[in-house]
Amino acid sequence: MSQLRVFTFFPAFGLPTGGPFALKLLKWLDIGGIDYEQVIENDSGKGPNKKNPWVELDGERIPDSEIIIDRLTHVYGFDIDAGLEPSELGRLHAFRRMIEEHLHMVFEWEMFVHPNGRPFVVEVARSMAPRPLAGMAATMVCRQLGKQLHARGIARHDDNVIARKGIADVVAIEVALGDKAYLAGERPSLTDVSAYGMMQPMARWPMSTPVADYIKSRPLLCDWLNRIENLTSEKSEAA
Repeated sequence: MSQLRVFTFFPAFGLPTGGPFALKLLKWLDIGGIDYEQVIENDSGKGPNKKNPWVELDGERIPDSEIIIDRLTHVYGFDIDAGLEPSELGRLHAFRRMIEEHLHMVFEWEMFVHPNGRPFVVEVARSMAPRPLAGMAATMVCRQLGKQLHARGIARHDDNVIARKGIADVVAIEVALGDKAYLAGERPSLTDVSAYGMMQPMARWPMSTPVADYIKSRPLLCDWLNRIENLTSEKSEAA
C-alpha cells in the first residue's frame, strides 16, 4: 500500500483546511476512499514549487492539486469523471478553469485585500507569530498578495467592479447547476469538488465580503456545497 502524506494550510471555518486547492484535494481523496495523512504546513515555501498543497507519495514530493489528482488517478485507479461524455467533460473543464483561475483571484482579494478580510489575516498571524510581530507579518502578506493581484490585473479595478466580476462567476455556476444535484447531474465531478474547495470557505467565513455574502444568500448553492462536503466513498460508508 502506497504511503500518501498531504501537506495543507491550517484548518479554518470548520473545514479541514482553509486553502481552496488543498480542500479540493482532500475532498477528492475522501470521495475516492484513498487513505492519507494530512500534515499541517503553513509555510508554502517548503513545497516543491513553493505552493500549497503538495503531497509525498512513497517519499516522492508532488506539487499542484491538478497534477496530484492526475497522478493519483493512475496510482489508485479512481477517476471521478469516468464515463462522462467528451462534450460534458469540455463544459466542466471550462467551468473549472473559471473557478481556479478567475474566482480564485476574487477569493484572495476578499480575504487579503478587502478591508473586512484583513482582520482575519491578522487573527491568523497572531496564532502563528509572537504578538508584536503578528501585525507586521499580516501587513506583509496582505501587501504581497495585493501586488500579485494587481500584476494579474484584477486588483486594478475598483472594489465594486471586482465584486461584480466574482458574483458573475458564481451566478454562472448557479445557472449551470439549476435543479440538479451536481453540475454533471446525479453524480459529482471534479469540477464540483473544485467549486467546493473555492466556495465553501467563502460560505463559512465570518467576514462580510461581497461575493461570500452572495454565496451565503443563495440556499441552493449552500445546499449543493454542503452536499459535496458530506460526500464520502462507498467504502467509507460501509465501514
